[in-house]
Amino acid sequence: MRQIFVCLNCACFYLPPESMTYPHLDLDASPVHCALPECRSTVQDAIARIKVPEDVIAKWARRAAGLDGEVRRPRPGRRARGRRAASAPASARSKLL
Repeated sequence: MRQIFVCLNCACFYLPPESMTYPHLDLDASPVHCALPECRSTVQDAIARIKVPEDVIAKWARRAAGLDGEVRRPRPGRRARGRRAASAPASARSKLL
């Protein structure tokens, strides 16, 4: 079964060839960006800055898009130790009261 990838720049889903090369464009396919030139340059700059391998970033993007199981979300109700709870909008005092 072939994998569907997610472009980190334009967030589109794409299915590169099985050989991971585009023969008519003379380009290698990437697991993190589609074949658009602006996506390629933007994502390559971002990857160079964060210094994480493309395979790991592709796995994170697939997980965030919901292609590899459930999307992971932070647990609600957890707050930093020693901080006050957030006040509700209705409980705020105003100068009119």
